[in-house]
Amino acid sequence: MLVMHNAGLIFVRTRKTAGTSVEIALSRHAGQRDIITSMSPRDEALRAAEGGRAPQNHLNPGQRPGPEPVPPGRGPGVRFYNHMPASEIRDALGASMWARYLTVCLERSPYEKVTSLYFHRHRTEPRIPIDEFIESGEFRDAFNWPLYTDGGEVVVDVIVRHEHLQSGLDALCARVGLPALTLPRAKSQFRPPGSDYRQVLTPAARQAIEEAYAAEFTHHGYSW
Repeated sequence: MLVMHNAGLIFVRTRKTAGTSVEIALSRHAGQRDIITSMSPRDEALRAAEGGRAPQNHLNPGQRPGPEPVPPGRGPGVRFYNHMPASEIRDALGASMWARYLTVCLERSPYEKVTSLYFHRHRTEPRIPIDEFIESGEFRDAFNWPLYTDGGEVVVDVIVRHEHLQSGLDALCARVGLPALTLPRAKSQFRPPGSDYRQVLTPAARQAIEEAYAAEFTHHGYSW
């Protein structure tokens, strides 16, 4: 996640929505005061190669980074982390800043997210069957609803849909005065070309996704 003070923008990072690519692209335009959370070593290497600003201002006051990068996610001394829920960001920044800044996240069809997550977790053949992946419960890890809601209510101003990603980002940048974003290709290499979710997901997998992601289907109107 990022907080960009000059742009008045708070980016809430969701899962399996091109969030890594967007965060890297945004970090190119961040300033010294902005908050940038850490990512995996592989993604940080990509960010550096793409000219993005490294993690900063994400630790507790007085906490200084050690010789090794701070791992992504919650941890000792970490105040802001990469998949931090909007409600926690709001509490950490204060309601006044949250209300003044434009808050944004990304979202994507649950069928697409689960398919993407499956290939990300199982990158090479032989892969486990998709139904085994569903039965493991891992498929729920891309459920983003709790990240941008509080008490069942959406608390971000803008949700950019993945199926209209570039146009949504163009409109966002124009709104906050940022240059248009050129996205790096982060993690897209894990999903084989042509792996349409309709061919990957079995009827049992589809039913499980529709039940587990019901809130997202209802709010966004995604369909098969």
